[in-house]
Amino acid sequence: MTTDTLSSFTSTHGTFRGSHALGEGFLTRHRLRSPLYTQLFHDVYVESWRTLTHKIRCAGAAWLAPETATLTGASAAAVYGFDFAATHDPVEFVVPEDSRFTAKRGMHITRTTLGPADGVPWHEIQLATPLRMTLDLLCNRKLRRSLPRTVGQLDTLLGHEFVRVEDVDSVLRHRRDRGIVRARVALSHADQRAESIRESELRVWLRLHDLHPEVQWNVYDRNHNFLGRLDLAFPKHKLAVEYDGRWHESPEQTAKDQYRRRRMRAAGWRFVVVTNDELSGDPGAIVAAVRAALASST
Repeated sequence: MTTDTLSSFTSTHGTFRGSHALGEGFLTRHRLRSPLYTQLFHDVYVESWRTLTHKIRCAGAAWLAPETATLTGASAAAVYGFDFAATHDPVEFVVPEDSRFTAKRGMHITRTTLGPADGVPWHEIQLATPLRMTLDLLCNRKLRRSLPRTVGQLDTLLGHEFVRVEDVDSVLRHRRDRGIVRARVALSHADQRAESIRESELRVWLRLHDLHPEVQWNVYDRNHNFLGRLDLAFPKHKLAVEYDGRWHESPEQTAKDQYRRRRMRAAGWRFVVVTNDELSGDPGAIVAAVRAALASST
């Protein structure tokens, strides 16, 4: 059977039901189990030449979900182009409370009340609208996303004008869903000026410990020459807190960071630089380091 023939039987992301392909004679069982195809879920496959992404896994999961299911949360975000979910994170659905659909391995299901304005057609199911997706992203406690990570994702959505603060606030104000209190707390910490999720996480960890840095603070010397912009700053103490992700490890970026910080240090600024490993490993130690740096300036 030719690839062209099989392609007519797959979704636009190359996923297909194995039982359908076998039943229609498009593939033999031996060929289906060959390295040419990768199993995503029970009876759902994708052509192995494709780079596996969370979005492709969402398309695969859609084959198994009922038409009343709505893809949501970080999974819907992947479809919209936001990189919130790792490839093998659970595919997130919301379904009506009376739905008999049960989660398969690799899926996460929430049962709730859904309105006609909560989704749009996608792969024979529904894709959550931006506001519905944001609501589920903020309210879901079972996937164990930290509050700082959730705020970081919200900051990204706001910064790209995908949703608006006032619209999210309006939705949260009138709902009583599980997790709604956490969602309101997340919204209270949101700041669309943040330039990355990890930068947002760092800011929120500090604020949760009663440290309130300024965001995207411009620094000038005594002659009013612009020296640079800081991720997070305590201007009264001339203390900067910056997140250096892995892209800062490149020689070119390292040189730029060193030059910028050297000029700011000459103007009296000090730095607490936080790496990806430090933020992932022990946020409490970062908070302690910032507190110590602030105390030393008094």
